Amino acid sequence: MRKQVWVTVRGERIDDQGEKELVELGTKADLFRKNDSIYIVYSESAISGQEGTITSWKAEPTRVTLNKMGTAEVRQVFERGIQNQANYVTPFGSLPVSVLPWKVEVDLTEVGGSINLEYELELSEQKIGYHVLSLTVEEV
Repeated sequence: MRKQVWVTVRGERIDDQGEKELVELGTKADLFRKNDSIYIVYSESAISGQEGTITSWKAEPTRVTLNKMGTAEVRQVFERGIQNQANYVTPFGSLPVSVLPWKVEVDLTEVGGSINLEYELELSEQKIGYHVLSLTVEEV
């Protein structure tokens, strides 16, 4: 079963000085179940700065995988307490990226729900802050 949903992605970055940066965007997406996982797939827009990229989220009970393909490419796994490294490829070059999730919550079914992530992010082995990311999925 594949259906169209509305996804709101809300990201907040908190740096070492406590300064916050908030980003929020919404888009239509496809949602489907495959085996024991739920997938959310959407096309990035010019607003996100990644036009030409397809983003997919694979939600499992204790793990979330972000996969971007197109003008930007990365496969990042979020699993509580496990540091995961990836290579983030952009038109301007590639960067080593590392996440250490403190929170990975999946409350998602075929009719909607949410994914909530909290993690430390490093780019090129430099900590760039603590991140809170939430995806809210609603039926269209």
